[in-house]
Amino acid sequence: MRLIKTIPLLLIFIFSVFITSSVQAKDKGQEAYNAGKYEQALKIWAKEITKYEKRGKAAKCPYYTKAGAVAYRLGKMDLAQRYLESARYSVSKNEKTYDLLVKIYRNIDNLSKEIDALEYYVKHYPDGKDFKAYQKRLFMTYVESENWQDGLNLWPKIASEVNDSLAYETGLLKIYVGLDKDREALPLSLELVKKDRKNIPALDFLGKHYFWLAEHSYQAENKAYEAHRTVAQYNHLLKAYKVITVNFKKSLDYFQMLYKIKPTAKTATFLGDVYARLSDAKNAAYYHAMAKKLK
Repeated sequence: MRLIKTIPLLLIFIFSVFITSSVQAKDKGQEAYNAGKYEQALKIWAKEITKYEKRGKAAKCPYYTKAGAVAYRLGKMDLAQRYLESARYSVSKNEKTYDLLVKIYRNIDNLSKEIDALEYYVKHYPDGKDFKAYQKRLFMTYVESENWQDGLNLWPKIASEVNDSLAYETGLLKIYVGLDKDREALPLSLELVKKDRKNIPALDFLGKHYFWLAEHSYQAENKAYEAHRTVAQYNHLLKAYKVITVNFKKSLDYFQMLYKIKPTAKTATFLGDVYARLSDAKNAAYYHAMAKKLK
């Protein structure tokens, strides 16, 4: 009977010792950290993390974020990443967890993981100190990863924060182009070129826009004339050519500006095609030859 009564008391004692040691470890780790002894704090918290993991209690470990943060401070990025990624599945998870993960993923150029961390932060920490900055960063990662619809959905939430920002407006233009929203892309491109004559996405869009506007009209008008070779149809064709020529010349201007900034095979091909439509055989041949060299 004495043995039976002793066992529960022994278990209570062991449990209390475990709790006391954890609290003491926590206090010692924080104490070391507060004193600027970061290596010592990391060792204490790392030891406690190992205890939790060995007992299969990682989800209840309160030290992952603290250990990750101090490892990050010490420049131990691999260790910081491991602890912080573990923190996501533990009671240790908080705003700091995702703040540091965003920074780590960006530093190692892992865009997909950075997006995941940004999305979680923006969704779960609307009062976080970096909320607005991370909303804007998330928009740019959507642009970079070509998640066009996600970027478009996010735009109204950051528009007032990035008013007149060339970088963000250029990102919005890329989204419009990616979603084939030419009606929205045209005025934005014109506006961007007014602000920045070297805006490559805007110049590229405008060059292509006016080229295809002219080319489609050129093909349609010639097809109509071939079907109805009348004087009236011929006169209509001549009038149409005036508008078509204006649009080809607009395209030419934008592609010439773009080519000076960034000469590529595609831009050279467009220039050659525009000159051909404008009956400038010499320049058409030159740019078509350059297109082959630049491939």
